[in-house]
Amino acid sequence: MNMKKAVALLILAVVFTAGCIGSTTNTNTETASTSAQSSGINFKSYAPGKVIASWYELFNGTFYVSNGYENLVKHYFPNANVKPSSEYSGSGILVLSPQDVYSKKTLFGKPVQVQKLDFFGYIAYRNGMHYIAPPWHGIVAIFNSKEGNAVMVVSGTSRAGVGAALNFLAGIKSGKVQLDRTAVVRSRDFEGGILVKEIGDTNLDGIAEDDEFVTLHQIIFDEPFQYYWRVVKGGENVTVSGGFIKLVNDTKVYIHALGFNVSVRVKNNKGITLTYVIDNINPPNYVIARSDQKGAVKAADFGGTRVVVISSGDFSIVPANVSNYTVLAFGDHRPGSGEKQPEVFFKIRDAINGEDGAFVIDSGDLVYSGTIYQWEELMRAWKWNKPVFVAVGNHEYNGEGVNIYHYYFGPTDYAFSLGGYRYIFANDVMNGYRLTDEQWEWLKKELETAKKRGERPVVVMHAPPYDPRPSDEHALDPSDAKKLLKLMREYNAFGIFGHIHIYWYGTYEGVPFVITGGAGAPLYAKPEEGGFYHYVRLFMKEDGSIEVEPVKVSP
Repeated sequence: MNMKKAVALLILAVVFTAGCIGSTTNTNTETASTSAQSSGINFKSYAPGKVIASWYELFNGTFYVSNGYENLVKHYFPNANVKPSSEYSGSGILVLSPQDVYSKKTLFGKPVQVQKLDFFGYIAYRNGMHYIAPPWHGIVAIFNSKEGNAVMVVSGTSRAGVGAALNFLAGIKSGKVQLDRTAVVRSRDFEGGILVKEIGDTNLDGIAEDDEFVTLHQIIFDEPFQYYWRVVKGGENVTVSGGFIKLVNDTKVYIHALGFNVSVRVKNNKGITLTYVIDNINPPNYVIARSDQKGAVKAADFGGTRVVVISSGDFSIVPANVSNYTVLAFGDHRPGSGEKQPEVFFKIRDAINGEDGAFVIDSGDLVYSGTIYQWEELMRAWKWNKPVFVAVGNHEYNGEGVNIYHYYFGPTDYAFSLGGYRYIFANDVMNGYRLTDEQWEWLKKELETAKKRGERPVVVMHAPPYDPRPSDEHALDPSDAKKLLKLMREYNAFGIFGHIHIYWYGTYEGVPFVITGGAGAPLYAKPEEGGFYHYVRLFMKEDGSIEVEPVKVSP
């Protein structure tokens, strides 16, 4: 990406037109704003969003700052009067580290907070939603204290998050950022429930530097994720296919693989050596590192389910020639309620880890209702010695679970090839168990890709197109089910599904598929009808045939 395009994208990222409130020129004197601080803010006299849009008129230029954060304030507000937070006397602007704002309970009970969980560390909270994607979340809160004084708290989930909040406030003051009032939490004597996310601060120092492409986003519900490209150290543009970028930290790029062909392309290449940590990769005997540019890969280190590549240019991680291999599939390991994963799930996990398979398919329903505490329990137990590829289920893909899912597992529609088969994963739960027009177009394209490459398609979704039980309809929307079955029949596709808490394998309307929904969730049938806990071995033959073998696991 050239810099002109980058600047244009940055402008688009920070200007929100729908329902926006522009900032105005500061005409108030310091005396007037000091008076507002000491007497509190009459929130009723301001239209929604106007308090935070006018923050610089309501507060004087003094910032009370956590130790070590002074340079952040001075960067964005060079003329600010910066004092230690220890001198704060009950009104004014507080700029606090995540440690300080959390330990001092400065935002305790407010609609916007910085919280801390043992597993996730510092996280952002906004109006009932937890956001775990560190470290880019910044928080601004304006409210009247118990003593009736006006207070503005600026913080975040890390130094980078605090910098993002200050960057946002500087943009409001200068008029370069317009406030989206739908992103503001307003409640009586509280406003400024703003949560912002900054993408592109690669060294995580909280300062948007010239060689960084920084975008700033006001979060309303779902937070933005930039999956496939980042501008990294020195202004180099790194683009990834076959996986997504989880984090960039200075010269280190963290990538989660979504298959067996992970390619990295570097534009605006200045020859800077970068370290790539790629996880969810299959064992070494299936993968090789290949340089696409002479001398680019200086070292490649494989360990477990990850590879570390040190490169100054383009490279790819590609599978070796594989045939007659085994895939292990399971799904629906959520509990019947609560946070703890079922004990049988741990048995299935350990059994699968003991198998000699190429990779694992999880057909979804990972947690009960998607809360952060349920995800915390799941991720503590998410210990695999093989790559795991997930088809999103309806139980985790709601509420705050949507953002958590995307942070860990990335996009929900993706595809990859291995050994004569093309695996196509799609989200069939977000739209009333229907696929969107865009998804149908994408699915047909992927099926065509498999056909051109001489590969057999394997379609993986959560909800199946057919419920084999006599009196139940726990499946895709009937019209979409008919459409999916027609496409699968046309392209000789095999299907792997979950959602129904049973084991079933058969052919329906000429389409062979397996339902594997017995990894811990309450069972939906008697044992003789498939109602038993299990996972499935799929033997992927070189001739395109697939053998299916269920493995029963006692609860």
